[in-house]
Amino acid sequence: MTGVTLGAAGPRVLLNLVRLLPSEKGAGGAGRLALALLAHLPRRVQLRVAIPHHWRSLIPAFPTVSFEVVDDDSNASLRRLLSWCECYVDPLNGLRPTLIDPKIAVISFVLDLQHLRMPWLYTEEQMAGRLAEYGYAIDRSDWLVAISEYERDNLADFYGVDRVSVVHLAGFMAEDSGLDAEAVRAKRAEVGDEASYLIYPAVPWPHKNHDILIQAIAILKRRGLSVPVALTNTSGQTAEKERLGRVAAAFGVDDLVDLHGFLDEAALLDLVILSRGMVFPSLYEGFGIPLVDAMALGVPVLANPAAAVPEICGAAVTYMDNASNALALADDIAAFWTGTETRKDLVNRGLERARDFSSEKMVADLADAIDAAVAAKTTRALPPASRFTPPRYNELAVFVAYGRLTEADRAHLREAGDIHAWHARAFGADAVVTVGLDIALVDDPDLSSFFGAAAKLILFDASDPASLDTAVADFATRYDHAEFQLVTAYRDRLSAYSATAVRSVVSALRLFTKADCAEPDTQMQDCKLEREPSEQEGVIAYQQRRGTSLAIRDVLLRRASARGLRNGTVGFLSAYCTRYARLRVPIVRPQTGVPHETGDAL
Repeated sequence: MTGVTLGAAGPRVLLNLVRLLPSEKGAGGAGRLALALLAHLPRRVQLRVAIPHHWRSLIPAFPTVSFEVVDDDSNASLRRLLSWCECYVDPLNGLRPTLIDPKIAVISFVLDLQHLRMPWLYTEEQMAGRLAEYGYAIDRSDWLVAISEYERDNLADFYGVDRVSVVHLAGFMAEDSGLDAEAVRAKRAEVGDEASYLIYPAVPWPHKNHDILIQAIAILKRRGLSVPVALTNTSGQTAEKERLGRVAAAFGVDDLVDLHGFLDEAALLDLVILSRGMVFPSLYEGFGIPLVDAMALGVPVLANPAAAVPEICGAAVTYMDNASNALALADDIAAFWTGTETRKDLVNRGLERARDFSSEKMVADLADAIDAAVAAKTTRALPPASRFTPPRYNELAVFVAYGRLTEADRAHLREAGDIHAWHARAFGADAVVTVGLDIALVDDPDLSSFFGAAAKLILFDASDPASLDTAVADFATRYDHAEFQLVTAYRDRLSAYSATAVRSVVSALRLFTKADCAEPDTQMQDCKLEREPSEQEGVIAYQQRRGTSLAIRDVLLRRASARGLRNGTVGFLSAYCTRYARLRVPIVRPQTGVPHETGDAL
């Protein structure tokens, strides 16, 4: 045991930081949370802390805290500490060890339930692991900590639990800077209102939406507006950092997209505070520490109003209209970049809003949760079991590529009116449609207006076949929220498709549960389930398809059969060719339609 515990009069609390990653390997927000707890929690409780060997540096940094360096957070390593404490707190998004004495009050932090709100981002293995880990933490905890009202509601919706305290986090970097509002204004004044770049600090996980941001920057460049953007924390996913570099180069904006790795706090602070503003297109945030940092540092913010973001930011930021559509996002960025007066107003609003968040308030709320957990232990040995409700998918996700359009095609689209009604006629009103748009088409203002209203839009370059495969893979990763998937390309006003025909194929695939996909066949009289291809047949089919495209088009695909693979990738094409059982579905060819290159339309 190292250090000396302060003589706080509160309960005896053991804090588990054993699973905290090294700072250089992505401790991130969890690391900042841990440091804030070490700084402030000893004022409210009698605190002891279990740490891993790689965090020995905490011992001299917090001389008033009692630390125990352990190999792991098993019962064997923590037994003595657990026997001492009244309340055991695990702030690292889970709970260890896997068996804890029922006499001990337990608090777990559930930082987010993204896997239940966005299950399509997770493989079956990842989902199974999260369900097991979170289920244990929730069922064993006498009290739970959520970092936003949004996440507290998620706990109620998916697990039916109400023993939850909301403990908002803080802008830890802004706090550590020691800059008050006047100092912030002075530092911001050094660069004026026209700083030369925007900043987005986020590890490039799929939900952080970096691709659409880069595409929006590309659209603006084609329109004559250059908006440089600094992307930080990208080295948390090395392969993704390299891929984002290729995306920027492919769309001709590698000169505008600056990819940074993890920066030390001083460097990151300067990069944030000297920016023109923060752009934050993330599709999911359980809290959003960088948003509070930005507001507290006088940096105006353009954010996607997703998940907990409106709760945290209120009216202190400008909200994107649609961060899932590159055209719509480009319009929002242009207005934010050129809106000097708007950004000045956001600075004042942000500084005021940021006062609602602090480490001291966070720890005070946690101390109240600790009291609630200890009190709950006096009335029940173990908490009641949760009631888990699994997430649901939409029925059908569709990707439609619009590229290589004729003048007649363009004229039809300009007259089409509402894009949602346009797609509903072809695929059904409940289908969730993502548009794949050739970047050359953004130069047409009428088409930009038409496609800018789409719920989801991804750019590609029709002159590069691999670019369309990349767009399909992006759709399959971030925007496919459904049990079944269909990828196609625009031809002849989409008249080869009809909502009725699509519905009949979906129904057939539901009936034939052993089928991995359904292919329409105008020669069939009845549905027929074909055997899986032989190894030789699969290899031949793969080689034939591989030379033209990785994406499987005009075939209804069952999500569960993909086993985590994404359409538009080599892995998925190989699996499709070698092991998919196909259902042939009879369908009447529309009289005005034309067959697709890869088969008959639905």
